[in-house]
Amino acid sequence: MREEILKAVAQPPKVLWAPMVPAIINLGIQFPMMFMAMGVADVNPLFFIFLILAGHIALVFAGLKEPHLSQMLRGYGQTYIKTTNLYPVKGSKFEP
Repeated sequence: MREEILKAVAQPPKVLWAPMVPAIINLGIQFPMMFMAMGVADVNPLFFIFLILAGHIALVFAGLKEPHLSQMLRGYGQTYIKTTNLYPVKGSKFEP
């Protein structure tokens, strides 16, 4: 097999040692909150920098425990889609 494929599977992408997708979600939520708080309530941005760092450190530790956290989030997003069942049964089944 090609080395690139094995490396991509064995070593998922990371941003500063945290899984990529949760780190981007963390920044995507906390930066707008920081700017809104600075504009509306005149909050010191240093407070939010500490929160961003604390969240990123928590993601680093979560990434150490489960390195494929990004893929798990992507898979959860795909399985959360409501499906229509071909046969009348209780619950949702993975059928087209």
